[in-house]
Amino acid sequence: MTNYSGVIVTMADFRQCKFCAGGVRRGFARYNLDYPKFLDSGIDAEELLAATNHDSMVLQAVEVAHGRQQ
Repeated sequence: MTNYSGVIVTMADFRQCKFCAGGVRRGFARYNLDYPKFLDSGIDAEELLAATNHDSMVLQAVEVAHGRQQ
């Protein structure tokens, strides 16, 4: 399992996966995550994965962020 400690996921990571802002916003609402805060400063990858039960679409964005931050 990959260690995502310290990886911050941003909207740019979701965009690189071709996810629309509306879909990301609805996903954050579904999982009771703070969307405005995410837009402002991103979200910790491990926090995001835990909150979404490792949702496959979220995992794609986390992988992009992980690759970007290496």
